[in-house]
Amino acid sequence: MKKFRIFLSLKKEEEWINSIQEEGYKLVSVNSAVPMYTFEKLSTKEMFIPYVRLDFREKSMKKTNYEDYVTLFSDSGWKLIKGSRSGGAQYFQQKRPDVSRGIFSDKDSQESAKRRYVKYGYSYGFLFLLYFYIFSRNTSWTQIINFKSWYLTPNIWNLKGGSFWYAFLFETPFALLRVLPLFFFLFLGIYYLIRSLINDDSKFKRK
Repeated sequence: MKKFRIFLSLKKEEEWINSIQEEGYKLVSVNSAVPMYTFEKLSTKEMFIPYVRLDFREKSMKKTNYEDYVTLFSDSGWKLIKGSRSGGAQYFQQKRPDVSRGIFSDKDSQESAKRRYVKYGYSYGFLFLLYFYIFSRNTSWTQIINFKSWYLTPNIWNLKGGSFWYAFLFETPFALLRVLPLFFFLFLGIYYLIRSLINDDSKFKRK
């Protein structure tokens, strides 16, 4: 069973995954790029429903350090389902029913993972918005939202019949290549900033 879902919170994502698993499924893979979650139906004789916990690393790790990191969790009874030494969410699943359902030894460790998640979002949010500014600084908002201005073929909108469709279909791929990066950077910048703002508890603690 495959499910597509976008989350703005590690906690919400973790809770959703475990709610699916409690229905008799087991998470077997995660495609972070899409994002797509693949679950496997447990057999009727299966009594153990494994829990999934998420950690987050905002920085890349050396290969040996990452191997040690994964081994540490493995020795504690947690199997890596999805993760990368380049950073991002690390998905761990219980290997045995006698393993504690918490992967963090204390509250501070849990909060550290959340702070890394927030820091990562702010960094990439501002970076993508900077890219958007660089690529759009010579383009007005009128040009960005007016799709007719994306086309550079002279008088294309004055053409008729087959001449119009030939010019339109020929020019469209080039027009999209000119504007899609702008929307891509804008969307990702807003997405990462909103994600961090939602999860940044520190802004509520300031007096």
